[in-house]
Amino acid sequence: FHRGYYVRARAVDHCVQDFLLKTQSHPRTQILSLGAGFDSLYFRLKDMGLLHHTVMYEVDFPNVACQKATLIKTTKELSALVGDTGGEGLGVTTTFSGEDYKLLGVDLSELSKLSTALEEAGLDNEVPTLFIAEVVLTYMENSRSDALIQWAAEHFSQACFLLYEQMHPEDPFGRVMQQHFSQLNSALHSLSQYPDCEAQQRRFFEKGWTECSVMDMNEFFTCCTPEDEQQRVQALEPFDEYEEWHLKCSHYFVLTASKGMEPSWTPLLSNMTVPHCHGPVRMAGSISASVCSVHSDISGLRRYGHHSALIKPNVILTTGGFGEEDGQHCRMRNFHVLIKHAGYWKAGCVKKENPDKRCDERMYHTVSCLSSSLALVVGGRTSPSNAALGMLWLKFPKTCNDADPNDITVELASLQPAAEPVALRWRHSTTEVIFKGKK
Repeated sequence: FHRGYYVRARAVDHCVQDFLLKTQSHPRTQILSLGAGFDSLYFRLKDMGLLHHTVMYEVDFPNVACQKATLIKTTKELSALVGDTGGEGLGVTTTFSGEDYKLLGVDLSELSKLSTALEEAGLDNEVPTLFIAEVVLTYMENSRSDALIQWAAEHFSQACFLLYEQMHPEDPFGRVMQQHFSQLNSALHSLSQYPDCEAQQRRFFEKGWTECSVMDMNEFFTCCTPEDEQQRVQALEPFDEYEEWHLKCSHYFVLTASKGMEPSWTPLLSNMTVPHCHGPVRMAGSISASVCSVHSDISGLRRYGHHSALIKPNVILTTGGFGEEDGQHCRMRNFHVLIKHAGYWKAGCVKKENPDKRCDERMYHTVSCLSSSLALVVGGRTSPSNAALGMLWLKFPKTCNDADPNDITVELASLQPAAEPVALRWRHSTTEVIFKGKK
């Protein structure tokens, strides 16, 4: 979660500061944050001395804007930065007003009211203006969010737009993501019509924007974050769940669009730390692979961070990892077995001789098959800071019925501690070593 919020804030700061840098020769610029909530962007920019000729406007629902105005007025550090002028005479929607900060309470879906409120608050459609929408437009009906995007392009002669939202609703992560927001009564409307980067880019071109760049957050972190900053972040806390991190980042994107800007505003194409690869990477030679269908109604194979081992020619045992068990997303305790029979793989049943013993719900471990009846589990962890997992024997006292195999029996036995302590590790590998003819 920390890294997700970090890369989001990093993307916004990167684009906003690039806008301020590229427009510093203009006598006046504007930033309009749509659905700003309790975001602290203005106060951070002001404290850094970056708003010398920039006025920032924030818009959110009236009740949110009122709460934020109260918070600013009652916090001396915040009110000192903004300099309260009261907001009298600036319209009923203005809840707080300073020399370079205007806070408005307006429903973004009511475009005519929004336009009028901004005009009353002093927004000038002839000066360079940056629109910011962080996970805001997707909560609106597509017709209304499209109208807002088009309005910004049509009514401002020099405009830039920064959008951060979700994408890829079609895969398992995307479906869980949608379910999560639906349970919060905040359905993600844009995903159905704009499911990926390409669709979002077409959206902005069709609504009047002349320049548009977009990248997912994996690409942003790699290409737009300096190497020393990447190293600083890596050193902040123990972390090795890169699959989960990359999966989440692949479902969020940052988009920048502009029109009327000279030169064009393209913050996502600058500060590249790693060169782009154009087209697929080609390898010498060729690798062939075959796909074998699995006929099964038994769940448990969809997981990651697990280990699969061939324990006999037609039997594959999968242990550990993270997936779905008993309707919950969790570290997996149950084993999964695939047995090849009659030309296809089928899922069998795993029977434990001693079900009170677990495989420690471990991830990123290894399983070394020493014979058709014995395998050794080594290493793994239950969290990045907890690798204190002992070794475990897996014994297979019962063989499968080759005529019609459908189950396998596994006996779990803890390995006696070694005389010398074993170094704690994960994401390791194991191999067989033969001493005097013995494994």
